[in-house]
Amino acid sequence: MKLKQRPRVVATDLDGTFIPLDGDRESFEALEQIRGQLRERRLPLVYVSGRHLEYVFDGIIEDGLPVPDWILCDVGTSVYQNFLGQSEESSDKEHSPTQQSLAARFRRSEDFDARLDEIVGDADIERVRREIGDLPKFRLQEAFKQGKHKLSYYVPAESLEECQVAAQAYLDERSLPYGIISSVDPFNGDGLIDVLPRDASKAFALDWWCESQGYQHGEIVFCGDSGNDYAALVAGYCAVVVGNASRRLAVQVFDAHADRGWHDRLFLALKPSTAGVLEGLRWFGLVAGQDEAMVENCVAPMHWGAVPKGFQKVDFLVFAPAHESLAIELYECDEADDATPRQIEMKRDAEGFFRASDDACPIGTRYRLRLGSSATDVVPGPPVIPDPASRYQPDGVNAASQVVSNQFPWQHDDQPRAQRVEELIVYELHIGTFTDDGTFRSAIERLDELVDLGVTAIELMPIAQCPGRWNWGYDATYWFAPMSSLGTPDDLRRLVDAAHARGLHVFADVVYNHFGPEGNYWSNLGNYLSDRHGTPWGAAPNFDEGPEAQAIRRFVIDNAIYWLDEFHLDGLRVDAIHCMKDDSEEHITRQFGREVRQWSQSQGRRVWLIAETNVYDSSMTVPLEDGGCGFDAQWGDDFAHALLACVRAHDQLTVRRYHPYVDLARALQRGFVFQGDVRGDRGREEVSVATAERVDTSGLVYCIQNHDFIGNHPLGKRFHQITAPETQASAAVLLILSPSIPMLFMGEEFACEKPFAFFVDYGDESLRQAVIEGRRREYPQHDWSDGVLPTEEIAFHSARIGAIEDGDLAMRDWYREVIRVRKQYTRAGILAAANCLAITDIDRGVYSLKFTREGETLLVVCRLAESSEQVRPQADGMSEQEVAALLGMADGLPPCILDSRRRAGVTTEQPFELLPNHAAVFASSGA
Repeated sequence: MKLKQRPRVVATDLDGTFIPLDGDRESFEALEQIRGQLRERRLPLVYVSGRHLEYVFDGIIEDGLPVPDWILCDVGTSVYQNFLGQSEESSDKEHSPTQQSLAARFRRSEDFDARLDEIVGDADIERVRREIGDLPKFRLQEAFKQGKHKLSYYVPAESLEECQVAAQAYLDERSLPYGIISSVDPFNGDGLIDVLPRDASKAFALDWWCESQGYQHGEIVFCGDSGNDYAALVAGYCAVVVGNASRRLAVQVFDAHADRGWHDRLFLALKPSTAGVLEGLRWFGLVAGQDEAMVENCVAPMHWGAVPKGFQKVDFLVFAPAHESLAIELYECDEADDATPRQIEMKRDAEGFFRASDDACPIGTRYRLRLGSSATDVVPGPPVIPDPASRYQPDGVNAASQVVSNQFPWQHDDQPRAQRVEELIVYELHIGTFTDDGTFRSAIERLDELVDLGVTAIELMPIAQCPGRWNWGYDATYWFAPMSSLGTPDDLRRLVDAAHARGLHVFADVVYNHFGPEGNYWSNLGNYLSDRHGTPWGAAPNFDEGPEAQAIRRFVIDNAIYWLDEFHLDGLRVDAIHCMKDDSEEHITRQFGREVRQWSQSQGRRVWLIAETNVYDSSMTVPLEDGGCGFDAQWGDDFAHALLACVRAHDQLTVRRYHPYVDLARALQRGFVFQGDVRGDRGREEVSVATAERVDTSGLVYCIQNHDFIGNHPLGKRFHQITAPETQASAAVLLILSPSIPMLFMGEEFACEKPFAFFVDYGDESLRQAVIEGRRREYPQHDWSDGVLPTEEIAFHSARIGAIEDGDLAMRDWYREVIRVRKQYTRAGILAAANCLAITDIDRGVYSLKFTREGETLLVVCRLAESSEQVRPQADGMSEQEVAALLGMADGLPPCILDSRRRAGVTTEQPFELLPNHAAVFASSGA
């Protein structure tokens, strides 16, 4: 619902809002700026306060507040007008105002009193005042805090709710026309109860004032910070919630505006009190904007696409070097195809960036780009296209783009989350199949399950806008837009905030190695695509060809910062980073790591960067100052595929060949099997494991299955389905108790029976056929005849993981117990890469991790075998003495604390025997 008026009146609460907080120098400076702007622009000023009149005067005298035109006080039960007006402001600056001089200026509104008299009728207000004061725990406030229509009491803060109920019961029993407002005094902690004429409030008084003075709601900017301000903040005025307001109030106001369809009437200030008011008045255009020089000196990315900068003001930025002219077509209604657009021309700079700003573009406006004359040859295409840097595509990749707000009432950023890489336990999920509804909002409902499981981070498969109704997410053509089928940008913010409330990190998978094929208009704008490099999945970005390459590099890095900044993500997993082809002197991955780190440091935030490197890249996690890329972690695929080769040798779910038994031993003893770098030198590591130094695995992400692992199976089968539940239970111990970052794939913990086949929903039939053929060409080793096609609807719907109760509850309990042990021994400092020695016996299929520190020992023993044949390794059991001898424990094994065959903690009465596809954990310390 678009506001037709422009704001032109300032109305504000005082305590906690317009009065500067003690010691807040910025707020005192803001007060002086507001004072000057009010005088210069002759803006009407209204104080809307719970204070009584004399206390308002105290604020003017003691805090240096400007003298207002009107005072609405006593919680909205008294209205006073300044009959001398603002023309006397200068004399008040020269001769400081006093209670007497201010009292002489303000006259009580008899018309407003008459309106309240109509409400209370013939009620005996003094009797009501006295009898409520006689209720238990009530104490009448001082006489000067009472009003003609306001009855005020002190009550114990801890009994506030009880006292409010008692007062309401008194009023209800006598059918008295009064209501109650309660609060706690922020300065002394007293409980406060005000009894007011029914419906009377700050909002009621402000509504009356607007009507009496002939103002529309949209012309008023109301600023507040507390529950007393709620009604006015959601009454339809332009509203400012200052930064020191409770986050609960900010959420309530935000939700109320959203429910009413008000997309441009709320500003959530970041700064407290008066400084926040100044932010809000700038946003709504009532005072001059921020000094642009200050903005330019900040560490900040370029704002691509359409970015709101104020009340109905939006800045647009498009990189289109192939064109001499470019225009934006703005649509007044949602149905852009059936509307006549308003067109604004963009200004081009020498590099090919086009900019425009529009002051009549409310949140929700749909728009497209109209391509003008070309500066160079461009790929033929439509003359009008969506914005490739769109922040939201509500109707898909070929429809109009939409302007969206970048404000949100974040509540839980201050919740403690993991700070060390050893604390990460990652849960990879696909939003569309994680729940039956498949949305950001519905995912919130399952977060408590993950907390109970023990994971510390969720990693979202790509969420940027892809074609169709469902997609794995790796075909995004709008890198800045959350996929509309999953929800709105605010829905994603709600998910992140809800995860933070539970102490969970949120990482997102981002894809910068190629552009998706459908809805891809990049080539219409310039040399976004590389002529030198390619990928199996689509056109590669141009990171190293011609003058445009610098802008494309900037586009990628700014996009990463955008997700971290506007959605408060805790980190990014960069997909197939080895396929970000770049022949520049500084590879894009290092520039990416360097600039994201610079931004995060400027924000004082801990940001996690995880690379999918396909093979081990030693430079990826090396600090920037030592010449590395500065990432925190990289995926260690060797662990999963080498483990699979032990238990299912004939299932090859990657293009690399893994040798049964020996490669898993190599992965554990060395840390990897294959190695390479982003320049393209990649292959099997040939150094002898016996002489090579073990790498630090604390920054390697291990798993036994992930989206690719399952999706590359022709039937989308999961690990326990192609092996056996006992095999998974055993492998999970080796995974979770490795000195690396364990990652689970959604549903793994309860042995979900639902497949996770690859799925897409292209509208272009040629693309549908191409993806079918491409899958078969990329994995020729598979028999695809029995699998569903990735373009079939059933491929998506059958992938929903369902409820925990539909799976193996014993398996989930097992995962939860193993995670508990990991956390216990990680906190104790024993389970760490520096304390680890890998010991293997490939003839018997034994893979062990021995952690020792200062006389403490933790032993992780896993025995794996081909699930279908049980031929190699030898199928006989290994006794406790044999296991002890293998691990060099001359005095025998310490107590067993986990046993995958029993799945229920410690059992020492029966002789221990290590069987194929069996894992156990022993510890000499309770940590």
